[in-house]
Amino acid sequence: MLDLKKKFLNQLGFFVGTPAILWQLLFLWIPLIFVFYISFTPGATPIINHFTYLNLTINNYLELLDFTHLKVILRSLFIASINTLLCLTIGYPVAYYLALYLKRLKSLALFLLTLPFWINFLVHIYAWFFILERGGLLNQLLIYLGLISEPLTFINSQFATALVMFHVYLPFMIMPIYTVLEKFNKTLIEASLDLGATHWQTFWRVTIPLSFSGIRTGALLVFVMSFGEYAIPILMGGSKTFYVGGLITEYFLIARNMPKGAAFMVLSTLGLGLALLLMLGFNLPNKTKSKISGAS
Repeated sequence: MLDLKKKFLNQLGFFVGTPAILWQLLFLWIPLIFVFYISFTPGATPIINHFTYLNLTINNYLELLDFTHLKVILRSLFIASINTLLCLTIGYPVAYYLALYLKRLKSLALFLLTLPFWINFLVHIYAWFFILERGGLLNQLLIYLGLISEPLTFINSQFATALVMFHVYLPFMIMPIYTVLEKFNKTLIEASLDLGATHWQTFWRVTIPLSFSGIRTGALLVFVMSFGEYAIPILMGGSKTFYVGGLITEYFLIARNMPKGAAFMVLSTLGLGLALLLMLGFNLPNKTKSKISGAS
């Protein structure tokens, strides 16, 4: 009995994690396998209840191998890359200040940072209509400052799409970087300065390498979600410019062509996977990080 109890306690982590594993299996991997199967079925009629149907084809993939669909994937990769760079450019200084300099109002700042997560996602998007429309706050401000003489059209543009994506996903970049910098050993900065390094050299050779794991986590979060985003490009960018999320929805819900939509989903996932491999392959030299780790 004691041996059985001891074995159970040793495997307690596995039993606690089992529901999460089952949830992921049922609602992630099995649907992905099903979508992959559907992508090889012929015709525009979805085959949902015919799992024994073995007349598979690769025609769906061959029809998608053209510049139009490639351009949609590249456009999604481009706007995801731009959004990731913008979030990193703004998010890193914010996380740096919150973690290393802000003390008295840190709890309030973190509360304000997480507050947008309490608000419905669509409310975020529609709020920007009042700012970007022709009679909105932005046009009125530009006219008041004398920068323009008549209202500009910001809605239904890639600018609006990129701006709202940046606003929505910025916290996903800040929080991972802040979590890493919060545990940062500040004496390393003092040691670097005492050894003759400038503040800029200390930042690039000490702070950045030791916070690189947070940068990479935030970049992956923002990049993946921006690549597959559906609501923001449709509502802010209009229906003239397709991105991956919008085109997949078009095939599944509008054209009712599930096999072709599933095939495009597989191809876009492959494109995303290649981009992620490039991002994960980018790393700081191990020699640099090992020196800093040894010093700490």
